Amino acid sequence: MTAPSGWQRKLASLFKSEKIMNAGKIVKTFNDKSIDEMKASIITISMCDSMALSPKPRTKDLEDHLDNLKHQFIGQSELCFYHATLIVLLRRNYKPEETFAEFERLWITETVYLLNHLSLRWIISACDTFIDHTTDTTRAAILMNVTTLINTLKVYETEQFLQQNPNSEPLPLVADKVDVLYRSDLPLYEGLTYFRIGTDDTLKHMRSRYENFYDADKLAATMLLFVFDKLQTNNSAFSTLRALHRDDKSKWWIDIL
Repeated sequence: MTAPSGWQRKLASLFKSEKIMNAGKIVKTFNDKSIDEMKASIITISMCDSMALSPKPRTKDLEDHLDNLKHQFIGQSELCFYHATLIVLLRRNYKPEETFAEFERLWITETVYLLNHLSLRWIISACDTFIDHTTDTTRAAILMNVTTLINTLKVYETEQFLQQNPNSEPLPLVADKVDVLYRSDLPLYEGLTYFRIGTDDTLKHMRSRYENFYDADKLAATMLLFVFDKLQTNNSAFSTLRALHRDDKSKWWIDIL
């Protein structure tokens, strides 16, 4: 393999600098504000650069990318956008040790706020960020459950989308199949069975195992259980099975009054 030429090295250096150019200035604008100030500051349309709005998920230029991303946080606090900014900086490898230390500090001190104000998308991104950067293998292993859970659900939902005709209404449950799964275990493949609706305790035991992680890492377990509970209330396969469940002893969700 030949070594890169001089112009290739310059091009790579230029590309790298463009990805993190002015990162220090961006960080300083947040460092000059307290956490409470960022919570109180709600992002409005007037605070966003309309010229930066782009359908592209990411751009090479850091400032352009963040200006575009900021539009997704209109109506949310500046702290939520700051959290996203830290993730972007880490993915662009800007001062990773220092930036991750700030990211981790933010989650430790503002766990409840972040969980209650971030969308699932950004909570999952936070889990991925911990997995990529933490030196705590226990924390990474616990949070990998979140990524696996969400990616598996997305694969399932994508297959469902691909099987539906355009503009079709969601298919209703087939009553005969519901009755079959209420009555018995139905083979799936490789010795697995479909979920025994109504009485299956699989998810209850899964939740109990998740809860056991609290002793190993409270933060990671809190994030994991929060995501799991969110899936029970969104329009997902979990909520469908919850609606069909009959056995109170084996329910796997928490009723919030």
